[in-house]
Amino acid sequence: MLRIGVIGWGAIGKHLVEHISVTDGLELSFVFTRTPVVGAAWPDHTAVSEMTAALLRTTDLVIEAAHPDIIASHGERILEHADLMIVSAGGLVDDVRRDRLIAAALRHGRRIVVPYGALAGLDALTGRVSAWRSASITFVKPPHAFEPPPPDAGTAAVIYDGPVRGVAERYPRNVNAMVTFALATVGLDASRAVLISDPSQTVARLEFEAVGDDGGTLRVSKTQPMLGVSGSEMPDAIVHSLTRYAGHSPGLCFG
Repeated sequence: MLRIGVIGWGAIGKHLVEHISVTDGLELSFVFTRTPVVGAAWPDHTAVSEMTAALLRTTDLVIEAAHPDIIASHGERILEHADLMIVSAGGLVDDVRRDRLIAAALRHGRRIVVPYGALAGLDALTGRVSAWRSASITFVKPPHAFEPPPPDAGTAAVIYDGPVRGVAERYPRNVNAMVTFALATVGLDASRAVLISDPSQTVARLEFEAVGDDGGTLRVSKTQPMLGVSGSEMPDAIVHSLTRYAGHSPGLCFG
């Protein structure tokens, strides 16, 4: 029986809990949230406001589905006791923090799983992670899908064009796919990010291009309806990553 802890009670967290509750071999260890949980179909004690060492010791995998700040404040402590799936990839932008998390995972024999989320094609990118020469990714979203809101929501505009590291610092809840893309290719400083706010759009559009040292090119383009600040595919994508979770070695992996 795999015991799963969930951090966050938004669309992704709720979908995960529902999936865990009906899936053989999975058991809900806890839901960590600052928002009161009302009417949930599981024991009251499962909703917690503190992740104690005793609770983490009885948990196999913790899935963060809340905010990058959770990784900064709790990531290393979680990895002392359990594996960690990081949905908010912005929590891996800080190089020192990321190195500390990986070191903690290796020290304790734990896994850090970065799910593919909105990034279709991640397997193809990680299949030759050391062979990419250049990488760029563009996200076009309607203004209501940004947090914080763009400066002028009534006009289509490029609100960022530069290294992925910079856009992740400005919009930490909006660019998880960009961060994952950069980590899987040429890095946060060498990967180019273009973020566009367009009020004429009713869906999000993501496009990326990665060029290999041998001249090979991978291009992906997708559109997706929005669910808050994320695409509507995200809850199902994270559940799919949970089903792929078994079988990786300790350290940083992608799922």
